[in-house]
Amino acid sequence: MKKLGLYIHIPYCLKKCNYCDFYSDATASGVPQEYLEALSRQIDEYGLQTAEYEVDSIFIGGGTPSLMDEKQINALFKQLYRSFKVKTKAEVTIEANPGTVDRKKLKAFKKAGINRLSLGAQSFCSQDLAICGRVHDVNDNIRAVNDARAEGFDNINLDIMYGLPDQTMAEVVTSLGTAFKLGVEHISFYGLKLEEGTPFYNMQNELSFPNEDSESEMYFVSRELMAQNGYYQYEISNFAKKDKYCRHNIKYWNSEEYLGIGPSAHSYFAGKRFSFKKDTGLFIDCFSDKPCSETIIDEMIDIPRSARVAEYVMLRFRLCDGIDCEAFYKLFGRDFDNLYYNKLRPYINSGHIMRTPKGYAFTPQGMYVSNYILSRIIDFDMNIPGI
Repeated sequence: MKKLGLYIHIPYCLKKCNYCDFYSDATASGVPQEYLEALSRQIDEYGLQTAEYEVDSIFIGGGTPSLMDEKQINALFKQLYRSFKVKTKAEVTIEANPGTVDRKKLKAFKKAGINRLSLGAQSFCSQDLAICGRVHDVNDNIRAVNDARAEGFDNINLDIMYGLPDQTMAEVVTSLGTAFKLGVEHISFYGLKLEEGTPFYNMQNELSFPNEDSESEMYFVSRELMAQNGYYQYEISNFAKKDKYCRHNIKYWNSEEYLGIGPSAHSYFAGKRFSFKKDTGLFIDCFSDKPCSETIIDEMIDIPRSARVAEYVMLRFRLCDGIDCEAFYKLFGRDFDNLYYNKLRPYINSGHIMRTPKGYAFTPQGMYVSNYILSRIIDFDMNIPGI
């Protein structure tokens, strides 16, 4: 059967963080039942359209999915397993804020079939958490990992951020050192990006951010520390112990099919990319008995084969393995060097792209400035004869 990934969006948080531009609403009363009922109806609709697919990864993201109570978690997963053919050893991830989980909730996660926990720790330094506006503290981070271990989780990710206001190299090293001691299997290591509309963006002239050299040091020193502690970098921002890569996210970078469920969720399915509007009220109306005033679809793009080539190259270069020229030929029937070598050559000469036994990949220096390089080698309108 064809393979499929599922992303489920839970757009509710206790409080919006100062850096976050993901779609969510702040709430002190948990996840509304009417939202989960609408989500269940969309899941049911998609299940009818995917009879020939086997789901091999599920990712529950947000927002803060761990705001769901035990009964809601159980009902959501019963619906997923009822509507889709889920592979026996599928990777099933849920994002959680360390301040919103306890042993009881983690036990419910495990019972529902969740086997990978992604904790939004962000830092193990109190001042970093405070300036970010997080609702948890350092002790919550440590407790959440230890509680998850006690409940049988053997695949835990920690999100760690660098480039935060007033953050020092020593603080980044402290955060990573604590993660290493906790023995988590995966670390997502994100540099702060100032996204328009966030408090950090609006306050950027009043805050003191690490300069370019300091932020570069944070990235390269951290990369070395993770390698020394057994974490292999397999993507620009992701490091994992052996065999613990996030299989769901690798689907995105390999241009494999996935369906996004919920407002703001994106999908790549049947040769199309589409997404839903960032409007929870409209989503609830459209998947209920209420009259729906407008379409929930935000965009629907039928991707021409030539654009798929550019998209594949862009996404594969995010991975440390980079481009496999033989695999590229099998997919598109074209020689990668004929199409791209002249564009890559300046960055090969500068040491930002390297040849590999199978093709090409970014060097560590290239990874750090990957967005800049990709913007110059990728052309989605490139004319490829016969494609």
